[in-house]
Amino acid sequence: MSFLKTVSRLVTLPIPCKKYRKKARIKLEEVLDLMFLPEKSKCIRGVKKECAYNASLPRDKFHIVSLGTNCFPRLTLTLWEMKPRKAEGELSMPFDLSVHPLDTIVQVLKTDFSGYFDDIVYDDEHGYWINPTRGIKFIHDHEKEKDIFVTRFQNRISNFQAALKDDKPCLFVCHIMGDAEPQKINELYDLLAQSCKYKKFKLVVAVFNGTLGKCNENVKVYVKNFPYKDYSYMDKKIKFTKDGYDFEYTFVACCREELLKLLED
Repeated sequence: MSFLKTVSRLVTLPIPCKKYRKKARIKLEEVLDLMFLPEKSKCIRGVKKECAYNASLPRDKFHIVSLGTNCFPRLTLTLWEMKPRKAEGELSMPFDLSVHPLDTIVQVLKTDFSGYFDDIVYDDEHGYWINPTRGIKFIHDHEKEKDIFVTRFQNRISNFQAALKDDKPCLFVCHIMGDAEPQKINELYDLLAQSCKYKKFKLVVAVFNGTLGKCNENVKVYVKNFPYKDYSYMDKKIKFTKDGYDFEYTFVACCREELLKLLED
């Protein structure tokens, strides 16, 4: 996939108009994509097999809760059928489809979302709400009416709090880009332990393109580099390439392993 995109960009580079250059690049990539049909077919079979297995898990018996720091955990685990879709009755939570720095997540949990909506403003340039003070970006919520937006996220916060209070085991998944601080991860784990003291839970921390020193032994740390420079987890087709499949599969398999341990304990 990386090779395909590089070739298409080089070939279409002489086209002067950006609009027409993009159209030509897309059409060329579609043609070049035929070269990768065997690889794509193999990956599709692999994804279907994994999705079928994940969907067979007793998904009504546990919660998979994203702790950010962006959309990767929610999006990837949903596309691989570990986490149910909204259409299947899965309730949205505040960290699912938004950007929160790790420091902010820890602070928000520590204060139980107190003042969460303070200082939010609508970013007209990007078309979504942000909290510049806390570094929060609600990148998938384009509703300009503040009351509607706040009500929506208050409901998501309530869903999150309810998941912590019921008796279903929780698998928390947090994704971090770049180097992570062990003390912050430990603080996050301790906060979850306080909230889930009457039920079972596990925390998976996925660190991409970075490192994480030794932290709480109960935290499952998953460290991996992106498969190539222009990798984007937002591209739903990426899992149908060898590099994309291997990258996403190992992450999903890691989360599934921890989930199965959680259900067996």
